[in-house]
Amino acid sequence: MIAMTRPTELSAKRLTLRPFQAGDVEDALAYRNDPEFARFLVHIPQPFTRSDADAFVALNMSEPWDRSPTFAIVLNETVIGTVNLEVKTQQRSATLGYAIGRMWWNKGFATEAARAALGWGIEAFRLVRVQAATDRRNARSQRVLEKLGMQRQGLSVRDFVDRDGASVVEVVYTLEIPCDSGRPGA
Repeated sequence: MIAMTRPTELSAKRLTLRPFQAGDVEDALAYRNDPEFARFLVHIPQPFTRSDADAFVALNMSEPWDRSPTFAIVLNETVIGTVNLEVKTQQRSATLGYAIGRMWWNKGFATEAARAALGWGIEAFRLVRVQAATDRRNARSQRVLEKLGMQRQGLSVRDFVDRDGASVVEVVYTLEIPCDSGRPGA
């Protein structure tokens, strides 16, 4: 078992990253019930209801921290998004995911949160490779991945469709981490 994989709270410059709590339902409802926020996140129902928010928070509270650590991104005591890793311990690899409510776009919060979670994950799981993917139309998310030092690998056609019925094409990014690495994109 790898050390440090218990639920953890992280401090970034302006943000706190912590495990989700039952009291986060209203904040999750507020930022996720936004069609523009969910535009490239087809797994998020729109409208996003109170029931959806309850289920979202409950799921994030129950995810096994040693395989799927999921952080609530907190700014001034308000949950404004999420960042998570899907870890493959045997391969020492992970997939990074993140989402920030639209009200907080273009302020560097996604990069700050992802950098903190990624740095923690690299250390906690001794990761040597991280990958992430985003809809090819989502230029903001591509910029976040590039700021983290991730390299564009190519395109991938997903086996699901967007809200308009078109096949989703994602840009795939990877970060190869030397065994003696520190934090990414520092």
